Amino acid sequence: MQVSALNTLAEGRPGARPRLSEFLRLQAEEILLAWDEFAATVDHEGKALDPVALRDHAAEILKTIAADLSQPQTAAQQDAKAKGKAPRSGNTTPAETHADYRMVAGFAVDAMITEYRALRASVLKIWARHGGGTEPEDLTDLTRFNEAIDQAIAESVGRYTKQTGSAMELFIGILGHDIRNPLGTIMMSTAVLQRTGQLTPAAAAPINNAALRIKAIIEQVVDFTRAQADGVMPIDRAPGDLAEQVSKVVQETQIRHPVRKIVLDASGDFKGSWDEGRIGQLVSNLLANALLYGAADGPITVRMWTSPADVSISVHNHGQPIPEGERERIFRPLERGWQQRDEGDNRETSGLGLGLYICREIVQSHGGRLELASSEAAGTTFTATLPRHERAITSVPRPKSA
Repeated sequence: MQVSALNTLAEGRPGARPRLSEFLRLQAEEILLAWDEFAATVDHEGKALDPVALRDHAAEILKTIAADLSQPQTAAQQDAKAKGKAPRSGNTTPAETHADYRMVAGFAVDAMITEYRALRASVLKIWARHGGGTEPEDLTDLTRFNEAIDQAIAESVGRYTKQTGSAMELFIGILGHDIRNPLGTIMMSTAVLQRTGQLTPAAAAPINNAALRIKAIIEQVVDFTRAQADGVMPIDRAPGDLAEQVSKVVQETQIRHPVRKIVLDASGDFKGSWDEGRIGQLVSNLLANALLYGAADGPITVRMWTSPADVSISVHNHGQPIPEGERERIFRPLERGWQQRDEGDNRETSGLGLGLYICREIVQSHGGRLELASSEAAGTTFTATLPRHERAITSVPRPKSA
């Protein structure tokens, strides 16, 4: 359709060029065709797109923007919309519906945002081709159009984020209940069979060890999900003696690994306020790391010492040193061991690569720091320094997931 034809159709006013709001309605088919063509080029790993549903959502978004542009707007309303804070009705907006559809289809949020950028560019190119952008009032239309697109992006991203959070909570709930409960039943049944003599200790040990590994993986995934969603590992501080919790973890680990030598050396006053369960998890993860990557025939030493303000816990093992270039990477989520295994080393390596990441999250949530020293001569030592009482948590950049 040429500019002259558009002028004839402009709200029944012969010779008047349409404003942008009317242009969006008149040229919807051309704009939507450009949207369709772009959507087909977006690379994603989700299921195939439904062209009919896609067109319906895009058409509703365009219709909503056109209706918005045709309404009067105050300076305060303009400012609110520019910030993505326009008043909302109780109904789901077309942009929110589009976000739902994109999430189900497997689109990442950045791909969805790219669609809106393409929509913006397509409208402006097509409008310019038809003579738009040449009149003084066009600047106002352009400003309001960009505000409407920004509002749609805010609604889509907000909806996508909310739905992602809901999915995470559901995932945590499933892990926390539907998997932990039957796993607990397996462990209890194994204990009963062992007590009644129906299962020998040798036969029960592999079952218990496998169940404990599954339990550890579940806990790591739950903690990772919560830390990523909340930005910090949740902790619940309470007064207590940290030496008692660490001693219990060391004893339990020694029982599970009777052929390994684990030594605890603690001296000082370890009273303070902390999440003892989380600290136990910290020590357990560090011990598991030492058992897996330290020298198979070397001792593991857990030391505890104090200062007036802090308590320090270190876990040391002999073995291959961690290369300088790997010492930051191993704290990232989903990263696995750095070492080449010796022939015949059959230690269990299953895991998600979350242990050290969770250790650092626990320490940082307590307002402390986790340090690493590693050399051929001295071995490898992870040292956690924790304040006795709550203090402001220093902001630490979160490593990107692999």
